[in-house]
Amino acid sequence: MTNYLHCFIITLTLLLSAVVFAHQQKAAETTVLFNKNSGQLEIMHRFYLHDTEHAVQSLFDKKADILNSKATQQQFADYVAKHFQLKALNDQSVELTNVGFEVEGKFFWVYQETTLPKEVQGLKMYNGLLRDLWPAQVNMVNVEGKGKVRTLYFSRNDKWLVTKF
Repeated sequence: MTNYLHCFIITLTLLLSAVVFAHQQKAAETTVLFNKNSGQLEIMHRFYLHDTEHAVQSLFDKKADILNSKATQQQFADYVAKHFQLKALNDQSVELTNVGFEVEGKFFWVYQETTLPKEVQGLKMYNGLLRDLWPAQVNMVNVEGKGKVRTLYFSRNDKWLVTKF
């Protein structure tokens, strides 16, 4: 009986530590979509709601409420706009228009767009989203609609990454 209890405690401890470790994984996903139907470059940022809850309280105010406050949601969307940037390969800045944001299930979404010429050959991107807050944050960007999907990973001290078509 003692061995069984000992094994049970060890197993429970390992499971709980795995849950805690998984919970500490800070990650966000962005899709940059060349939409041929609209002629727009659409950008969709997806964050785990749990992460954004902690982020807004650290970035803005201990009482910030991403779930119920449109003001906090707008504040976070403005933060996203400042920490995600695009440039053409010739280093010309690409101005993004903020389209909106929403809470959907366990995610918080922020939407941006711009018009780009069809002959664009690539993009330079900066994605500092939440990396100033959490150094372990990893931001994945999928670029779709220009041939095969290209994926960039922003972590640690990554500044500008380039994708070419």
